[in-house]
Amino acid sequence: MDRSAHNASLSAKLGLPESSRMARMWELLLTDEEAEIADLLPGTVNEIASRTDRGTEEVNRICHSLFQKGVAFTSSRGEEKLYRLAKNIVQLHDACLLWQGAGEEFFQLWKLIMDEDFSGMMKGLPDSVRLPSFMRVIPVHASVDARSEVLSYEECESLINASSQVAVVTCPCRLSQRNCDAPIETCIQLNRGAAYVVERGHGRAISREKAMAIIRQAEEAGLVHLTENRLKGNAICNCCTCCCEMFRLAKHSGKKWILAPSRFRAQVKDGCTGCGACLEVCPADAIALNGTASIQDDSCLGCGLCAIACVSGAISLVEVRDKDFIPRS
Repeated sequence: MDRSAHNASLSAKLGLPESSRMARMWELLLTDEEAEIADLLPGTVNEIASRTDRGTEEVNRICHSLFQKGVAFTSSRGEEKLYRLAKNIVQLHDACLLWQGAGEEFFQLWKLIMDEDFSGMMKGLPDSVRLPSFMRVIPVHASVDARSEVLSYEECESLINASSQVAVVTCPCRLSQRNCDAPIETCIQLNRGAAYVVERGHGRAISREKAMAIIRQAEEAGLVHLTENRLKGNAICNCCTCCCEMFRLAKHSGKKWILAPSRFRAQVKDGCTGCGACLEVCPADAIALNGTASIQDDSCLGCGLCAIACVSGAISLVEVRDKDFIPRS
């Protein structure tokens, strides 16, 4: 199989078989030998070597390079290490944009791949197809009504404190999109996610106190907390609407279900002065101002940024969805 065939095969495995941009991305990212081995994944070094005329030492070197570039991920199979291809385009995007060899063309390719190729594929899905949301919003704890219950898996501090390891990486979305000047070292990795980025050398281990300082900095910058849409995720992303792949994917594809709201919704109480501070920070354009603020319930993500921006304390988050709203796995 020649190089172009490997590129096409790899793109097909990630759902974009016809994308010329994906083909070019592989050309920039992988050598010919790396493309060949990547196309043979999953497998252990010994299994992959048995399918080629390459020795185990050479295959081991290539697999390690694929891991460093964010193309291959590892797990254990008995006493051996199993290498597999990124499970989807989102995982590949987040991992390989931190590749140290990435340059301007690479960043621009990924911007177009996500905004046009992947969004176009998602847009083409019939309305009857509704997959589980990719990510969900974590509310700002200080914004939640005291009568509402915030569960441990929807509160940043609890997620961080319960983690065995914590790390931080540069936000791959803002690294490639470059649409704002929001803080960029803001993607917090937890547990296996933290171990992965530290092993790759593309993230650094941090204390829980430092992680919470990043959370507070993100809230002050008007960023939205997102995590995987299940009880125990491996990351807390701090996202802007102009760069974040999830916000942009939901917008460009028209599939609002891609990003799940929190179990809460903003509510305006007595005391609103109509200052408009909430409008400036709302990531979903869910607030209207006609003398006083009002919330468009169907659009509200329940992030709580409006509540912490409200100088009069007239906005809080109230619980509107059951605990079972969040998938258990």
